[in-house]
Amino acid sequence: MSKKINKLYLFLFSISLIYFLLFAAFYLICFFDKNGLYKLIINMKTYNNLPFELSDFDLKNLCAELMEYISLKIPFLETKVTINGVLTDFYSIRSKVHMGDVRNLIMMFRNGCFVAIVICIYSLFKIKNSQISINDLKNSYIKTLLIIFSAICIIIIIAVTNFSFFFTKFHEILFTNDLWLLDPNTDYIICLLPEELFMTYGIRIVITMIIAILLPALCLQFLSKTQLHQEAK
Repeated sequence: MSKKINKLYLFLFSISLIYFLLFAAFYLICFFDKNGLYKLIINMKTYNNLPFELSDFDLKNLCAELMEYISLKIPFLETKVTINGVLTDFYSIRSKVHMGDVRNLIMMFRNGCFVAIVICIYSLFKIKNSQISINDLKNSYIKTLLIIFSAICIIIIIAVTNFSFFFTKFHEILFTNDLWLLDPNTDYIICLLPEELFMTYGIRIVITMIIAILLPALCLQFLSKTQLHQEAK
């Protein structure tokens, strides 16, 4: 019975640590650089997709407010931009509601991250008291990692093969409405943030995620070898 309980704690530690690292990688890429979105839009020149000319000042404010909103720092989107000499709301009602859905989704995953940290610390405490070896911890983490990594690889293959299909299914799974289907003629945010921009963000996020979840495996491998070497003396 104790072996099964120990395996449970090992699994809880592994899965919660991986969840935390995946979300941390996502948050790092999306929100660490406050001007990251602005730089990407300028680099990809997606502002040319807009049916009107947007000043650099308005674009900077727009990107800054959007990042603050979806990173949960401000409660509302109230961006106004100058269109043909008139100060106008940039967001349609539909796009505001969708951005709200995105914000709520990120909030849900962030809350899950806090839970994962608590579970991770609690499981590690139990593992320590159970005298489980670092080698057992390493093996459990690597087994869990292989499952998660396999899932990531499948997602990458689908995304690379047909990103439009992946993008559509991604939204259909995560959102319970069709408000993510925006009209570029009225929902200007979709002009600034086309699929190509999300693909670029996606590549950066996946690379960072893979590095983040591989690092603990390497550390545990090193610690396991060190422990075995010391026990052999």
